[in-house]
Amino acid sequence: MPRRGVRCTVPGVLRDVFRAVTRASAALDRGVVRVMEHRMAGPAARKDAVIPEDAHRRLVALADRYRDATLGLPSRFFPAPRRPELRARAIGQAFGGTVTELTWASGYRPFLPEYKDEHHRWVENHTAHARRYSRAGNGAGGAPRPVMVLLHGWGGGAWWLEERAFAVGYWVARGFDVVVFQLPFHGARAPAGVGRGPRSGALFPSANVVRTNEAFGQAIWDLRGLALALYADGAPAVGAMGMSLGGYTTALWSTIDPTLAFAVAMIPAVDMSDLMWRHGEDSPARRRAAATGVSSALLAEVFAVHAPTTRPCLTPHAHRMIVAGHGDRITPPDQAERLRAHWGDCAIHWFPGGHLAQIGRGDAFRAVRRHLAAAGFGAPSPHPTAPNPPSSR
Repeated sequence: MPRRGVRCTVPGVLRDVFRAVTRASAALDRGVVRVMEHRMAGPAARKDAVIPEDAHRRLVALADRYRDATLGLPSRFFPAPRRPELRARAIGQAFGGTVTELTWASGYRPFLPEYKDEHHRWVENHTAHARRYSRAGNGAGGAPRPVMVLLHGWGGGAWWLEERAFAVGYWVARGFDVVVFQLPFHGARAPAGVGRGPRSGALFPSANVVRTNEAFGQAIWDLRGLALALYADGAPAVGAMGMSLGGYTTALWSTIDPTLAFAVAMIPAVDMSDLMWRHGEDSPARRRAAATGVSSALLAEVFAVHAPTTRPCLTPHAHRMIVAGHGDRITPPDQAERLRAHWGDCAIHWFPGGHLAQIGRGDAFRAVRRHLAAAGFGAPSPHPTAPNPPSSR
């Protein structure tokens, strides 16, 4: 009981708690941005940060090249891949089913001929890696289960981390097979000595705009090939859920591939140029770039070839969803709002936490489950013994 004379209402207390969580999460995100900038800065990153005196002229010319039959559909930047031959190896049991390691040759060919030598240089990145968590034949009526492809954020890709970040067991128990995919230059695809461990993703995205663009091209090439293989293996539907960089890639995938059954973008990046410019506000590289005439608007023209807002979403409106954090300061709320506007005011779930301290993530995953179940994917209600998702990362 509150003391006499002290006015206290439950909604007011909850609102204050909500605001406190949001402020704390935002402060953590801002601090982590500075730490990540320091940890991800290695020799390759320092080389990428070298800004030539004619950077403005080069970027204008580059933007013109990407405009040539690439910004619509079909796009020369995103050619349709052939179905790859997946190499599958069972590696154990988890979440009541089988864990299978999947690898396949990427086969991606760079859009810009002058990038080919550098592309071939990164040998580890030529092999795509994923893990599948499956339960055979226990979908509705014993039918095959829809597949949820999970796409991690920048610097992620470690299997143990993504199993927890995405609560893989929660989705397996609710009627999905789950595939965790490693984005280019992340996890096992990170070149030895450059991007392994805490520096996973040091090469993508980066200040090297050509490598960044080509890596998005490669990501979509590999993901579309994976989807073709999953459909050929009997999957009734293949959809995606991604966080941060993975949210950006999910949203991009939905604009290229009409077979993507559902798309859930969580704490998504949407405008890569805006985020790079915003987070690099105090960096010497940004000051040097600005001195040559480079701007966020010019970077946006170069990145338009893969921006999720360049093309309309091809995934049905009822099968789209966004999850965002009020306290997110890495991919701030305005990024989610821009994607929602582009996706036609689709379903969105807000949680009070931030990008890293995802307070309220358990409720968010439950909202996603309900939304996908209403669209016909997964179990309409949880099994009594199924695990619940964790409340925060």
